[in-house]
Amino acid sequence: MDTPRTDGSVANISARTGMSEAQARETLAKSSPQHRLIEPEEVASIAVFLAQDSSRGITGQAINIDGGGVMS
Repeated sequence: MDTPRTDGSVANISARTGMSEAQARETLAKSSPQHRLIEPEEVASIAVFLAQDSSRGITGQAINIDGGGVMS
């Protein structure tokens, strides 16, 4: 997920490998089946949906918001 914590990971990868921060971020994104980082808004929208009455029939589920990572 693309968060401030990801920025720290990007800086760490850059420092250890000599990659630019853009290259390090691209490398992280490519590790996802969708070749991108998940945006926080994507997670928030699922949380909002689950808090609505229209989702009251959904119980005891694990919803992976990982761009297909579990499937690969």
